[in-house]
Amino acid sequence: MNFLKNISAAFKTAGGAVQSAVKVVEEKNRRTALMNRLRTVIRCEEKAEERAYLALGRYYYHNLRDAENTVTEPYCIDIEAAQKRIDAAVEKLEALTREGDSEAEEEEITLDDVQEYTPTPEEEKEAEEAAFVPDGTVDEAVEAAESAAEQPETTEPEKDESEEVPYE
Repeated sequence: MNFLKNISAAFKTAGGAVQSAVKVVEEKNRRTALMNRLRTVIRCEEKAEERAYLALGRYYYHNLRDAENTVTEPYCIDIEAAQKRIDAAVEKLEALTREGDSEAEEEEITLDDVQEYTPTPEEEKEAEEAAFVPDGTVDEAVEAAESAAEQPETTEPEKDESEEVPYE
């Protein structure tokens, strides 16, 4: 009986230790989740603040710009220079795009460099051996060809759905 009391006391002690460990982990998880939510709020508010500063700066640049203000005028000049560089890059990109389109239209494909393929006698023999089908077996390719030959030809070829779509 004394032995059972010792075992039950050990289980109670172990159970209490496990419960306290679970509570510690639970509290750490709650604290970490709260910290992550606060970090998210801070990040979102910083982005909102940055957007407001950008909007204010745009408004100032377009409406309240003072060429005699020595503090803000260098920034305005930097903005103008950046805009000129952007415009030049866009023009160059458009020119390259037009140039690439015209090259694609002028490309001509010929068959001058195509050579006729004539198999050697060894290759012909290998092809015949590969095509050999022992008696009693059915070659699926032969069956498919025979069934296609039995079907009557249609007078009008089937239209693909994409052929009926009007051009934009």
